[in-house]
Amino acid sequence: MKIKELNYQSNSSSYFERIKHLDWPVFLDSCYQKDKPHSKFARFDIIAAEPFKKISCNNKVTVISDKDGEQNYKKPSLEVLSDEMSKYLLPNNEIPFVGGAIGYCSYELNTETSKKNLIDTMKMGIYDWAIIVDHFREKSYIISMLFDDQTKILWPKLESLFSKDIKDINQDFKVKDKIRDNLSLKNYEKKFKKIMNYINAGDCYQINLSKKFDVDTEGDSWNLYKKFRDVNKSPFMAYLLYDEFEILCGSPERFINSKNKRVTSRPIKGTRVRGKTTKIDEKNANELLNSKKDQSENLMIVDLLRNDLSINCEVGSIKVDELFKIESYPNVHHLVSTISGILKEDSNNFKLFSDSFPGGSITGAPKKRATEIIEEQEEHSRDLYCGSICYFSFDGSMDSNIAIRSMVHLNKKLHFYSGGGLTAGSNVKDEYQEIEDKAENIKQTLNFFKD
Repeated sequence: MKIKELNYQSNSSSYFERIKHLDWPVFLDSCYQKDKPHSKFARFDIIAAEPFKKISCNNKVTVISDKDGEQNYKKPSLEVLSDEMSKYLLPNNEIPFVGGAIGYCSYELNTETSKKNLIDTMKMGIYDWAIIVDHFREKSYIISMLFDDQTKILWPKLESLFSKDIKDINQDFKVKDKIRDNLSLKNYEKKFKKIMNYINAGDCYQINLSKKFDVDTEGDSWNLYKKFRDVNKSPFMAYLLYDEFEILCGSPERFINSKNKRVTSRPIKGTRVRGKTTKIDEKNANELLNSKKDQSENLMIVDLLRNDLSINCEVGSIKVDELFKIESYPNVHHLVSTISGILKEDSNNFKLFSDSFPGGSITGAPKKRATEIIEEQEEHSRDLYCGSICYFSFDGSMDSNIAIRSMVHLNKKLHFYSGGGLTAGSNVKDEYQEIEDKAENIKQTLNFFKD
């Protein structure tokens, strides 16, 4: 292992700017706020670039590319990734990431769809080095296991990048037109009625329905992301820069974390908008906390995740550690629960992730029928939305989010989405407004860049 300590900075975006010009740079951003109380979910940031292997999936074909060329596989992408990562197994380490795979899985990776995807259903780089920022200890360092020979060549360049000041590399970003969406209230009401019919007929208990937004843009989306992280302030944010597009993620939700065989998931289900005064804000939070409807929705997803996790966790190890906890973000309050378990000896993180994907909090229950109804009712592919941004470390640890509050920047157009879970107790206008409330941080950020 090779480690080089860097000068600590609480704003990790400055580290990313130094390596942004390299190949496939990624930034897993806890959006640490030094003026806020410590949160265990906002302790570490992970930054990497120059993967020595790239894995992409499109049209059910998975391609691994490296300096020796390309290889194609027709088996599931996560199996391909698992096989590749098994070549680099290391003992457990207290550091969250010691190199490994970082990337995203689109919602459609494990679901059938007739719709055309905007981006590959999976992209993963295998990174030999990473910058780790520990905000609790106020330490930053570059770390590598030196699996790739090129890292030794690149290392002096990396050291020099962080040993001197850099020029401001901000590029302009502009919003060129009005934000468009593909679902008016009138059309939403029609879909809502069909979904209520499915629920009342017993097909499902809960179904997540979303709408899509897009807007024409110009310039560098990194500038947009830096403003977005200031507005959004969520612990599972990310910025991933690929050759053809960029991903900007503002997620507050952890999907699955696995470290030292301990597995946790933290589903969000239940939302209220933040109040304009302290009194109204507290009223909205208390209303959410005591809402039987929202508790029921949350409990459905807790039960679904208990079942999903139990496929790969030891019998009797699944526990509900927290139920119906209020978490507050700049635009909304959320109801969050925590489920945990112990990973089976004969399982692994890739199987755990795949058997639970996509997350139940953004599909519904039962999951299989919910995904079928979503495919029928939504006119758009979800792509990154409701998929996951994740890492799989060489030492066997893994973490992942549910990629809500997220954007894809492709061909000068920004695509983003918002949705909500529908149950028998849902009110159509309230649910439609909740979709708008969840998208508010993205819209607010875009307002800063209007042409």
